[in-house]
Amino acid sequence: MKRKLLTPTYLSAFCLEISLFLRAGISISDGLHMLRDDDNDKSSKELMDLLYTITEEGKPLSAALTEAGGFPSYLLDMVILAEKTGKLEATMRSLSEYYDRQNRLSLSIKNAIFYPFILIIIMMIVIAVLVTQVLPIFNDVFNQVGAQMSSFATRIMSIGQAMSGASTAISITCAVLLLIVLLVFCVPSLKAGISAFFKNTFGGSGIFKRISSARFAFAMAMATSSGIDSDQAITLAAKVCNGGKVFISKAQECRKLLDEGTKLGDALSSSGIFTSRNSRMLSLAEQTGTLPDVMETIAQRSEETIRDEIDSLISKIEPTLVIVTSVIVGIILLSVMLPLVSIMSTIR
Repeated sequence: MKRKLLTPTYLSAFCLEISLFLRAGISISDGLHMLRDDDNDKSSKELMDLLYTITEEGKPLSAALTEAGGFPSYLLDMVILAEKTGKLEATMRSLSEYYDRQNRLSLSIKNAIFYPFILIIIMMIVIAVLVTQVLPIFNDVFNQVGAQMSSFATRIMSIGQAMSGASTAISITCAVLLLIVLLVFCVPSLKAGISAFFKNTFGGSGIFKRISSARFAFAMAMATSSGIDSDQAITLAAKVCNGGKVFISKAQECRKLLDEGTKLGDALSSSGIFTSRNSRMLSLAEQTGTLPDVMETIAQRSEETIRDEIDSLISKIEPTLVIVTSVIVGIILLSVMLPLVSIMSTIR
């Protein structure tokens, strides 16, 4: 059975542990044996046992990871190259940092979607209860005193009654939508298809472009620090930046410019992957031999910028939704309360 792709959190911890074993002079098979004995999770223990068995047969770590399954292709490519260049320890440490950053960035994106979504659901529930439950009570009060609600409140109540009458159809529709969402998350092929659609549609513009550029910079920093040439590093980075077809075409254009003799910084800028400011930094890095460090700096700055942008977006969305909800509820209540106050003052 094909193993499910491991999470970035798990991959970060695993790569860090392997790098620590290698730094301490412990062989990979002995290190995996230690991890297997100390692991309390059943599935993880089985994975460590499988990796240990394969490496005990004399196979390299890359072969063990490939045979075990569950490891992303980018990690496998990097491990294979690291074994060839003799930089496995440094590469595993860089991979640990890479997946840790990917995890933190993904959490920021999920939070930016999750909190506004919850607020919208709460807003809809509050308005629905007000329209379907509260307004009919006020309508009864008005009828008892021989008056009518305002035309606006009456129309809103009619909408609420229509919603109540169609509650069965609405419930079925919501259940179907929920089932579709669950299927998308549970069926890898559907999830991958929808993810690819959004990447190809939105991956080349706005914040999605900046996120792809940040991920590209992370991957480039790690690849160049592992001794991989720029052309191959661009190929690997384009595979994992999740920018869709648009970003892949930009990477192809960048490689074409490199083949024509363009400097790396200018090629990355001309192809639209990085800004002109980053291009100047990279050009200087090429001259001073500090390309991995500068690429790392660009990656960190890009990540901080994206987080600030996401936090700013959330800080604007939350109060906006609260204000909108308050205004809607206030308008509905005022459309009922003002005529009622007028009637009460007349009775006096």
